[in-house]
Amino acid sequence: YKCVRTLHGHDHCVSAVRFLGPDKLVSASRDKTIKVWELSTGYCIRTLSGHSEWVRSVDVSADARLVCTGSTDHTVRVWDPNTAECKADLRGHEHVVEVAKFAPVNAYACIRRLADLPQQPAVVQNSDGAPANTPATGLYVVSGSRDKTLRLWDVTSGQLLHKFVGHDNWVRDFVFHPSGKTIISVSDDRTMRVWDLATGRCAKTIEASEHFTTCIDFSIVSPLVATGSVDTFVGLWECR
Repeated sequence: YKCVRTLHGHDHCVSAVRFLGPDKLVSASRDKTIKVWELSTGYCIRTLSGHSEWVRSVDVSADARLVCTGSTDHTVRVWDPNTAECKADLRGHEHVVEVAKFAPVNAYACIRRLADLPQQPAVVQNSDGAPANTPATGLYVVSGSRDKTLRLWDVTSGQLLHKFVGHDNWVRDFVFHPSGKTIISVSDDRTMRVWDLATGRCAKTIEASEHFTTCIDFSIVSPLVATGSVDTFVGLWECR
């Protein structure tokens, strides 16, 4: 590995980074900003400002048209990275937002069932207004917070669609199952919980570690989940 470029511009620690298409990167920082970088030049081409506290997480929609962030200021925001416009300011959490992620398109059917929304899929429109026959991405965001809940948001309306209640301590991270039918979350209560997206109920609770469970990921090639914990261990879980 060789460092090919160092990007300078943030005034405090950088909390999260995500690639934004083939030649851009987006970063979130404790300096309360989100920055968009052009990789070919190393220049910061846009700064997204609006959060009043530390920006802890950042995610990019599948089509790279939108960015969502979670912050110590208890809010989730959705941004247009091309204009720096804040498209949605999602308020409701009662503590620090540790993580926020866009729901994948294959989760939309379950989300609409949960929220009692019409099942007709939204489509992206071409510049002339004609449908492009591509399902719209970035329509829903899920966030996890130190208020012990996960929340599901409608980006277009800004409405809270559902609150997932069950964890007994900070929600640190979560991942969508590749099927789009469940969310798997981890918490400082030492558990991993599996949530049914169609009903909003906790389908399973698993003792994941002997200390705070802080992070999770799902393999893209096999039915394996990995969790990380303050007790120094990484756990591997087979999902059947």
